[in-house]
Amino acid sequence: MRLPQMIVTTVAAIAFGYVGSQYLNKNIMYAIGGGMVGLSAITYLVEPKTKEKPINTRSKSSV
Repeated sequence: MRLPQMIVTTVAAIAFGYVGSQYLNKNIMYAIGGGMVGLSAITYLVEPKTKEKPINTRSKSSV
């Protein structure tokens, strides 16, 4: 993850947490947090669909 994306994500999470704690019920915030933890665990465990091609490190000309 790039640094600007991490900063924006962190600010958004803090803002969402503040708004949620001010205007939503405590149980709803627990449910949202549990859902986020579950989704992140599933995302971590599932293999990515895109597979990178191996990089050829050998040069074509022999020395």
